Amino acid sequence: LKMATEEPKETEALAEGAEAPQEVKPQEPLEKFSLPVLKIIMEAQGLHGLRYGDYQRYRQYCSRRMRRLRKGLNFLHWEQGKGKSRFAAKNITVEVAVDIRFLLIVMNKAERAWAYAMQLREAPDGPGREAHHVQRLLAKAVKHAALLEELCAGRADDRSALEAEAYTCWVNGNMCLEREQWDTALAKLQRCRTVYDELSQAAAAGDEQGLYKKRVEEIDPTIRYCKYNVSRHGGATDLEEKELLEIGKTSSGNEMLKAKLERSLAQTRKEKAEAVGSVEWLGAAVSVDNATTHQHILTADGSKAELASAETFEQKMQTYDKIFMALEDAKRLIREDISDHLKVGEGCDEAAVQQLQTLRSFVQSKVLLFTRDRDLLLVDNVHDKIRAKDLAGRKAPRPENLVKMFEQLLASNEEWAALPGIADAPDLTKLSAARALMFKAWRILHLAQSYKLQKQLPEALALVERVQQLSKVAAQRFSQTSAADDIDKVWLQKLQDHVRLNKVEVKAEAVLQQAAGPAHPTSGQGADTLKQLAATPLSARLNNYEAAVYGDAGRLPRIVDFPPPIEAVACKPVLFDLALNKAFYPDVSARATKKKSGGILGWFGR
Repeated sequence: LKMATEEPKETEALAEGAEAPQEVKPQEPLEKFSLPVLKIIMEAQGLHGLRYGDYQRYRQYCSRRMRRLRKGLNFLHWEQGKGKSRFAAKNITVEVAVDIRFLLIVMNKAERAWAYAMQLREAPDGPGREAHHVQRLLAKAVKHAALLEELCAGRADDRSALEAEAYTCWVNGNMCLEREQWDTALAKLQRCRTVYDELSQAAAAGDEQGLYKKRVEEIDPTIRYCKYNVSRHGGATDLEEKELLEIGKTSSGNEMLKAKLERSLAQTRKEKAEAVGSVEWLGAAVSVDNATTHQHILTADGSKAELASAETFEQKMQTYDKIFMALEDAKRLIREDISDHLKVGEGCDEAAVQQLQTLRSFVQSKVLLFTRDRDLLLVDNVHDKIRAKDLAGRKAPRPENLVKMFEQLLASNEEWAALPGIADAPDLTKLSAARALMFKAWRILHLAQSYKLQKQLPEALALVERVQQLSKVAAQRFSQTSAADDIDKVWLQKLQDHVRLNKVEVKAEAVLQQAAGPAHPTSGQGADTLKQLAATPLSARLNNYEAAVYGDAGRLPRIVDFPPPIEAVACKPVLFDLALNKAFYPDVSARATKKKSGGILGWFGR
């Protein structure tokens, strides 16, 4: 009976313990909440990892933030009973959300799911099998964002409801973008853009309006990409590839869009590589049987548009790195194909091997030409640094650095001229000779600048005049060939302008130096000093220029003392026995006494 009477007390205590601290009675708020969704999200992302692309750190922050909010509201999922605790699911509804912190919990849920999806996408080996997990997490983020929109519609003001609607459309658009549902993604993102655009016009000028406009600028490239995929029919064309590059240039904050664009560009180039299986080299078509090799070549060619659109020096250098990586991959595949053919032995297809070797020369020519363009870009950058003369305490570059760079350009040009097929083409041979003259002229010009900095003006002027001669010859050589490109013409014109400028500068510095110096080299020196200098021959005072020219009282200076003074020389005799090798001694073997053998007894007599 005692045990039977205690059981109802225990269940009653459990029920009281479960209900008292955790159940929240629905209350009607006196006024609507104000929840600036975009501002809260952007500030949290900037402070907790997304400024550096660290999605894992941001996801962990969202989890910690949700835990703190739940503890503050006493809205935990665990019920503390007698003996052990158990999990109890608690949903947030409009009736339950009597505090703004309930809305923040739902918002952090959506952000955590989205950040986890982005973290899996940023894996070193790509999404892989995690692609399905990414889609599931994005769907989870859409679910929580839709709940946030519902809660804001019931508990928040109109502006917060609009922001929650825009956020839901943005998350939903990203999910459809990942699933490649272009029509739905386009509709959601356009609705998101419209809401943020209206909010930016209604907001007062300041940080809040800037946040809305920045979000609109981030959404625009994604909308263009969705429109591109919706309107795309059949295979890709050059126009479509340029459009993709333009979209990639304007996309700054959407990592998912950047990944999609890279995959689309790779697919576009792959389709072009499979459709067109040849390249042109020295006026002849060279077939490319390996589609992957052709795709790498097209990737390098397609990056020219990225170079033209790149605005900063760092962006251009990154594009050149991508070009060289693609061309090195193409060269590696060509070497493997040649090796596979040669392994066959006598039965190998010599025509195919010859064709692959020609293709390798074509790729190597592209590597050298892009190397020339990259090196000239580096030269331009060093020129700017020398002219700026303000490197914030760093060591300023000198003209000697440019001399070494043009020596590398000369070596690269010689390697290009030595490629098979270049020497047999007269037009390209003249082009190589013209480039060599132009690079030599640039090299000598920077040597002249180095002499000018050391105040050796006669040597600098002589070098500048030599550069002027070489530039004229190089211009004649360039006029004799039609293979020169725009870069050759631009740098030839730069050379001619720099020659005229440096010649004027050297002459002007010479005039200034002469005007700043004394009217007479020996002015300011006493008569005794001049007499002493004049008495000393020129060979003994080579470092003193004035007295060597003017001498004493207008007489010509003595160059050397003649006859020279006698000097004591320490003489140590050295003897060489030169006759020993020619000496022959007489034969005296006849005079030598011969010993007679004594047999056994003679042996004891020894």
